[in-house]
Amino acid sequence: MKKNNALIIPKNIYKQMISHGKNHLPFEVCGLLSGCQPCIKHNWPFVNEAKSVHRFYVSQSVVEKTLLQIKEKSEEVLAVYHSHPTTSPLPSSYDIAEHYDNAVKMIIISFKNSTPDIKCFKIYKHTYMNYPLEIH
Repeated sequence: MKKNNALIIPKNIYKQMISHGKNHLPFEVCGLLSGCQPCIKHNWPFVNEAKSVHRFYVSQSVVEKTLLQIKEKSEEVLAVYHSHPTTSPLPSSYDIAEHYDNAVKMIIISFKNSTPDIKCFKIYKHTYMNYPLEIH
């Protein structure tokens, strides 16, 4: 992919995502990232209602409320992120099956090693491909 196709995350939002994940270990975290293609402008962290190390769950009402707030800002959801507390930053079969919109990228933050590892993916037809991510 061309460099200009990359999803762009401001450094402060990147740091918010890392903190969100670290602060809720050993559980997974998740959230939405909104903005105007290809630039992310806002982070919408969720509470993982499943309190699980392998799954995340957010009530439909919480997601719908957040989507309304995003719409009020005239933005769109560009990516969904979640953490993998003990595994690599690769989509699981569950991650792929539960991904709701092929236009929305998936970002995974792994806390498997001492330095968090972050990867971005495009999910398509029950598989995934790496997607470029730039942190500015």
